[in-house]
Amino acid sequence: MAPPTLVPDKNTLIHWTEEGLTHQEMADRVYEQSGNRVTRTAISAAMARYGLSKDGNRYKDYIPWRVKVMHAKGYPVRMLRLMGRVADGGKLNDVERSALDRWLEQMADNKTIVAYDPDSDQGFHYIDKKFKDNRGPAPIRRKEIHVEAQP
Repeated sequence: MAPPTLVPDKNTLIHWTEEGLTHQEMADRVYEQSGNRVTRTAISAAMARYGLSKDGNRYKDYIPWRVKVMHAKGYPVRMLRLMGRVADGGKLNDVERSALDRWLEQMADNKTIVAYDPDSDQGFHYIDKKFKDNRGPAPIRRKEIHVEAQP
């Protein structure tokens, strides 16, 4: 007898893709719903097996850095992904739209942009808007920054 499949079926993966979940978020949802641990790689493999993979848009205008896995769920990068989705004509649900609007308003009020330091524990940092080094659509500093460790 074959062991039970832990990866969701094709229809579930389609539904979650339409919700805008990342492969890691899908793996997390499997754990939340069933208690079974599934890796992001297993989700990606299932997506490919079912023919659901596409050339994933990484929103390079919004997230130009190679983001480490440990930083991939940070709030700033999640908001930048939402910005990229909107720019590509994607839809946001009410919660996402509200979160993005509040975040952008807060960024504007504080005159900050997002910067990324792959070598720090936090990864993403808010820095003064005057350090923006491009005229692109995202409130980011394209170059990586390196934050000095605080004593």
